[in-house]
Amino acid sequence: MLLVCAATARELLAALPERALGPVPGAACGPAAQTGLPEQELLPLRLGLPALACITGVGPVNAALGMGLALAGARQAGQAVSLVLNVGVAGSMDLQQAPLRSLWRVEEEIWPEYGLHDGTAVDGPSFGFPQWEGPHGPVFDRLPLAAPARLPACLHGLRSLPAATSLSVAGVSASRQRAGQLRQAHPKALLENMEGFAVALACARQGIACVEVRSVSNRVGPRAPHETDFPGAMRRLADIWRPAP
Repeated sequence: MLLVCAATARELLAALPERALGPVPGAACGPAAQTGLPEQELLPLRLGLPALACITGVGPVNAALGMGLALAGARQAGQAVSLVLNVGVAGSMDLQQAPLRSLWRVEEEIWPEYGLHDGTAVDGPSFGFPQWEGPHGPVFDRLPLAAPARLPACLHGLRSLPAATSLSVAGVSASRQRAGQLRQAHPKALLENMEGFAVALACARQGIACVEVRSVSNRVGPRAPHETDFPGAMRRLADIWRPAP
């Protein structure tokens, strides 16, 4: 069973193929449906394979709660999830490397706010309490994501996407100082989002493969009008389902 998740209804609807999501009882119709879909509930999808969708809500706490509820609910309904596809927009740490509307497969999530804070920086491994003890050792602030070889046929196009490391934050970086601190501490990180680490950790704890795809919507830190394009980034999410070249 495939579970497609996103932080918001707008991101989910933008990422799904046309008519993949049928009528949802109790949800708003028409343009209001972009904000009227229920959060943290399982929604059936029509993708040519067993599939569900879930809107987690924004931020790491909502994402962890939403994924826990969704995975448990699917299992109780006899629809055990074997693959999660997490989709949404993200900020770019460097618009030359990751320009607006570019599409990326996240190969590693970092939670830069977890660990031992010495007043200037946060160190995850120096903290004595890992978030989870996995089969490959303790997980502090870093978590690799599933290789694209585990994708179903309808998602084989994701194999051709460039891979990136992403930072998951509770507060979006809006200052030049904050963006600079993150880049100095995590020079390999190219993207910033708010839910990726939580979704990946929820999947890892259940032994479920997790694939994350992000479309660049803005520059991380202070941004000029030409350094943001949320509508364009949303539209680009539809390319997730394009066949591999």
